[in-house]
Amino acid sequence: MILHAESCGQGPVLLFIPGLGADHLCWDFQVPELSRHFRLVRLDLPGAGPSPALPGPCSCPGMAGDVAETMQHLGIPSAFVVGHSLGGGVAQCLAAQSPERVAGLVLVGTASSLEPRTLEVLEGWLAWMQEGLSREAFARGFLPWILSRRFFENRLAVAEATRLYVESPWPQPAQAFASQLAACRGLQTTGLLPKIQAPTLVLTGAEDLLTPPAQGRDLASGLARGRFVQMPDLAHACMGEGASLFNRLVGDFVREVQLSA
Repeated sequence: MILHAESCGQGPVLLFIPGLGADHLCWDFQVPELSRHFRLVRLDLPGAGPSPALPGPCSCPGMAGDVAETMQHLGIPSAFVVGHSLGGGVAQCLAAQSPERVAGLVLVGTASSLEPRTLEVLEGWLAWMQEGLSREAFARGFLPWILSRRFFENRLAVAEATRLYVESPWPQPAQAFASQLAACRGLQTTGLLPKIQAPTLVLTGAEDLLTPPAQGRDLASGLARGRFVQMPDLAHACMGEGASLFNRLVGDFVREVQLSA
C-alpha cells in the first residue's frame, strides 16, 4: 500500500511515522525548526489521516512493508526514520526488513513489546470509541495518559490540546483504530533487534505511562548501536510537549551520524 505523505523542507530526509490513532499532524511541532535543515516526510499509517484503512488487522511487519513501498514511490532510497509508539514498532521492523532504507533510527516512546497494562488501556480506548463516546469526552480520558503532570497545570494548554483532537480533520473510525490496535497486540521485536545495525536514538519521557523509561532503556540495550535518552518532565507525547528539546536531540543525532559516516 502507498501511504499518504506530507513533505516539506530540503536536505537529508527525516521520515516520520506516527503512533496508534495519530496522523501526520502529530509532528506539527517538528516542522518549523527541523524543516530549516532537513526534508521532512510525514506519513500516515493505514486507517489514519488520508491513508486508506486495511480491511483486516494491521501488523508492524506489514506496515513496515507499506513504508518501504511508499519510500520507493517517493524516490527516497534511504532516510533517518523517526517512529513514535506504534510507529516505533513499525520503524524497528523496517530497519530489520529493509536495512538499506534506514540511515538512522529515532525511536520515541516505544518498546519491543507492550506491557499488559498498556494494552488494557488501549483496549479501553477502543471500547470508548465503539460505544460512541464523544470526542471531547474521549480527549479528557486519554490526554492524562500521554501528557505530563506539569502540562495539566496550564488549563489553556489543556483546552487547546482538547480542541485540536476534537477538531481533527481526519477523525479515526473505531474500526480503523481496532485494525491498528491489532498491531500493538502483536508487537514483538525482541528477536529482530540483533538484525538492526542502524545507529539508533531511543527517546522516552520520564513520565511516560504507556511505554515507561525502563522499556526504552531495555530497547536501546538490545540494539547494536542503540543509545537511550530520558527526557525529564515529559510523558508519552514528548515530541509535542517537549518540542524544543526533542528537535534539538533529533537534529544533533542526525548530524552526528552524518559526520561519523
